[in-house]
Amino acid sequence: MEDIYFFIFLALIFGGAIAGSFAGLLGIGGSILLVPLQFYLLTKIGYPPDIALKVSIATSLFFTFPTSFSSAYNHSKKSTVLWNKAILMGLFGFSFSFLGAYIASFLNAAYLSVIFGIVVLGASLKFISSRERDENVNEMSQNPLLFAFCGSVMGLLSGLTGIGGGLVLIPLVIFLVKMPLRNAVGTSSATIIFTAFGGVLSYIVNGIGIVGLPPYSFGYINLLMWITLTIPGIIMATVSAKFFHRVNPKSVKIIFSALTFLVGIGMIVKGILLHLG
Repeated sequence: MEDIYFFIFLALIFGGAIAGSFAGLLGIGGSILLVPLQFYLLTKIGYPPDIALKVSIATSLFFTFPTSFSSAYNHSKKSTVLWNKAILMGLFGFSFSFLGAYIASFLNAAYLSVIFGIVVLGASLKFISSRERDENVNEMSQNPLLFAFCGSVMGLLSGLTGIGGGLVLIPLVIFLVKMPLRNAVGTSSATIIFTAFGGVLSYIVNGIGIVGLPPYSFGYINLLMWITLTIPGIIMATVSAKFFHRVNPKSVKIIFSALTFLVGIGMIVKGILLHLG
């Protein structure tokens, strides 16, 4: 029994480090990898799928909060964060993330797993197909309704799935408002701060009093897993955000999109199996 908990400890540290690296490099929350990881670990030690998935989503969303602070700070120093756009999208993202988390608290694991997989799969395909737009930030749309729409869609999907929202937001702002890629990455990392807070608050409120949660849970958020994930996540988010400006984003996009494509397929299959079972 001690061996399994040691394995879980190591898996969470490694998962947090990888997620933090992608948070810094791509302006995403990193939780797209942590939801399936935690779900696998919790079900491995006997927690029912409904509890395991909701705890995984809530804890992963909470993970994006500090890592996004770190990532946004480092991107801001490189002047790639458009703060006025981030705040506008973030306010709408906060509200819709709270709503999405509220809806998710009433869904069973099979439906949540399929929703998660579809969102990840679609966003992965859009993300890899997005083009560099670093040529001129002045070509970007200034329509506040477009930014409000992007923040709302990001927030709703973030609350439902636990994804910080960057994987959804970056393709949206690139395609809809013509934001350059480097600005999209930096601005996304700042927007996630607002969006994650809305979802986290909702998962805490809706999880209080639920029976059968893992020890050290605050609502649906498991604080023990969160700390284990967050410490390496913050370290790697800081390092990789600095490294981002020295690498070709296209190479990172290809690796990440391939990984998330597999994650999306896996969660859809898992949800179908849960439903059939």
